[in-house]
Amino acid sequence: MPTENDKRYLVLIPAYKPDERLITLTEALVARGLRVLLVDDGGQERFLHIFARCEQAGAHVVRHAVNMGKGRALKTGLNEILLHFADVRGVVTADADGQHTPDDIEKVIAAMEEHPRALVLGSRAFTGNVPFKSRAGNAITRVVYHLASGVRVYDTQTGLRGLPADSLQAMVAIDGERYEYEMNVLLKLREMNMPVVEVPIQTIYIDDNKGSHFHPVRDAWRIYRVILRFIFSSAASFAIDYGLYLLLYPLFARLLLAHPGWAAGVSYAASRIVSSLVNYHLNKHTVFGGQGGHSAIARYYALAAVQLLVGAGLTSLLARVVPAGLAKLPIDACLFCISFIIQRDFVFRSRHQRRASRDA
Repeated sequence: MPTENDKRYLVLIPAYKPDERLITLTEALVARGLRVLLVDDGGQERFLHIFARCEQAGAHVVRHAVNMGKGRALKTGLNEILLHFADVRGVVTADADGQHTPDDIEKVIAAMEEHPRALVLGSRAFTGNVPFKSRAGNAITRVVYHLASGVRVYDTQTGLRGLPADSLQAMVAIDGERYEYEMNVLLKLREMNMPVVEVPIQTIYIDDNKGSHFHPVRDAWRIYRVILRFIFSSAASFAIDYGLYLLLYPLFARLLLAHPGWAAGVSYAASRIVSSLVNYHLNKHTVFGGQGGHSAIARYYALAAVQLLVGAGLTSLLARVVPAGLAKLPIDACLFCISFIIQRDFVFRSRHQRRASRDA
């Protein structure tokens, strides 16, 4: 039976050239007491009867004059909710093609009741007869998304999502007009201090998922670029760092004739101090979007000091057994990996973001 709680949640479904399955889903959701908002994303006139039937069933429909993409349709729907459904406690987004069942939508709502400040994802298990494109695409983005954001999400591509009401304005402002929008939402979670909760749902594919618009290369790139920016930042800093190191080592080697290890360590420290200034500004503003506030510089240089001591010490030791020009390279490679994780999860996060991550 419908409950008052059901009416506090609204199901938002963007639809482009839908079929009868949208009518079936709409009728089932309305019968359960849920409010339904459909966005007709500029489909042709021959699909208008589908939306008319949904309106007769009790859905609210808004329309695009032309096809503008799933991301824009979702944002149009969220804007409509902010204007005309201000009493909602949360919004569930679902697909129009029958992949998301009424039971699974209600599972997401139940999780939203339990975790009112979280983004709730309906997560598929990807077991059984799953199309290769979907299985491979999700596996790739799952791993790389975790590296880029520090957030673990099993199903990065799910369209079944529960959005808290107080997040809707921020969701409308996120970039992306087409299928990249949903990935951009995940990439913004750190900035929004929003934890993620996943609930298991059925894995349903219609016609081997031929209607999917997911592009593994394009969508993975939107995640890879965070890591690639960090690599670029580190490469630029490394060029300065290593260039200074090679210039300074002969100078310090002449000053410290009997101590090549000391010369390598001092050269390492001096070059690292200069390159860290460049690295800090690139990472703060280019890689991690200016996050972390003024205290980020203190955290960054605390990390840099530890790196400097460890790197200089190890380089000094290694320079005793290998050429000084080579001693620095393997040590910096190891420190690069460790530094990325620490900067991502600690240095360029505000106190509120770190607390939200712990509470998730």
